[in-house]
Amino acid sequence: MQKKVARTLLAIGLIILAGPALADPLKGKVGVYSFPDSVWWDQWMGFQSEVEANPEFDFEWYLLGELGSEQQLITGARRNRIQVISISSQGMTSLVPEMGVILAPYIFDSLEEADFVLDNYLAEPITKMFGELGLQVIQFTEVGWGVLYSVGRPVLDPADLDGMTLRIAPSIILQSFVESVGADYAILELGELIPGLQTGLVQGGLTNVVMVHNALNSQVCCVSRLKGMYEMGVNMANGRWFESATDAQQAALIDAYVDLKTMRKNVRAYVEEVVQEGEAAGLTYLDLTPAQRERWKNASANGLQRILDDTGSEGARLYDLILQGKAAFARQQAAGQ
Repeated sequence: MQKKVARTLLAIGLIILAGPALADPLKGKVGVYSFPDSVWWDQWMGFQSEVEANPEFDFEWYLLGELGSEQQLITGARRNRIQVISISSQGMTSLVPEMGVILAPYIFDSLEEADFVLDNYLAEPITKMFGELGLQVIQFTEVGWGVLYSVGRPVLDPADLDGMTLRIAPSIILQSFVESVGADYAILELGELIPGLQTGLVQGGLTNVVMVHNALNSQVCCVSRLKGMYEMGVNMANGRWFESATDAQQAALIDAYVDLKTMRKNVRAYVEEVVQEGEAAGLTYLDLTPAQRERWKNASANGLQRILDDTGSEGARLYDLILQGKAAFARQQAAGQ
């Protein structure tokens, strides 16, 4: 009997010394589409490296679009078939149409203003909107200003679009912008874009600098940096899956991806490098004068109103927050802070 008690006490002591049993690692799929050899690819490689070094995670990685289109990623994440995704501005507005107000033409006057308003006025309500759809925001991501590319001639003024048809993605933001500046447009899939440029179906389009760099450098002559439509994105997780993680796992997931301040710095430096590479290869990048930018802003004003009309009271609420943030940013700048 004494030996049995002794063995029991010894076993209890060993359990105490060993500490609690390790929980099973958190399993999940990561589905994104990222350009290799880009700043975003480097960020995802860093995220993957951090997560794989942590024994609390067991992830499958699909970083080149293997899990389908952006809409398929969104559907998969909402149904918990994919646990972590990254989506673009277009994906955000397909889920939350009110987000179109944030991405409207010339809503922001500088990247610094956009940063301030997003961080201090918009991050919380946007996170709540996605949360109501069963998605947990992990990190907002940076893309930067959209651009207008053209074949045959440069575009510096809205009047230069006369006779041109622009390729756009299926987005109310882009449609409202093109219509407000008086141009025609064609909605083409990416696979249709280059044939469309080569056959003259379209003579230009709207995208971002990195898309031009990766797919269009040899197809277009000029890229106008309109500095009018700010593009961003968001990394998200299925809400129920994220809530099932421990506090330490949640914190590790958030910390594994580069912080937003560093990301913005890296992305903006990368965009300028891409511009320099394009110019060295013979592509013409065009910066607008303040007067030219003002003409684009005035010409596209109806685009903002259309977005507000289409997004109702929630869009108006976000627009009011943007105006509050812009006013606060102006006061901060005036005070020299």
